[in-house]
Amino acid sequence: MNETALVTSDLIDLYDAVFTHGGFTVRFNADETLTPAASGFAVSATDEQWSVPSAVPFADFAAAIERLHALYPTANAMGGWVDGQRLYLDPVEIIDDLAKAEFLGRLRNQIAIYDLSASEEIRL
Repeated sequence: MNETALVTSDLIDLYDAVFTHGGFTVRFNADETLTPAASGFAVSATDEQWSVPSAVPFADFAAAIERLHALYPTANAMGGWVDGQRLYLDPVEIIDDLAKAEFLGRLRNQIAIYDLSASEEIRL
């Protein structure tokens, strides 16, 4: 389990991004800061669906992000988006190669992966 907590100001920025931009995809840095992911292909690190009510208080949101970060140490990033009354959180791996990303997505029973450069979903 990761003993270092994610930087609170980064978590606040993610919380704001959900409500101002509809979502986020960020990379985890070695110093536990977060950087927006702008290129590559986001592939879920799990076939489980994680969600909370979209009106989740900040403390619960931050705890959920930190818990998923600890549960999925191979995930080098995190994605989040609102759909209806649910906020979906997804530990992801950012893969630079499309063929590898599609292969991993299918292996993990994903419906789609996300092309960060083009800002579009790729159905599998």
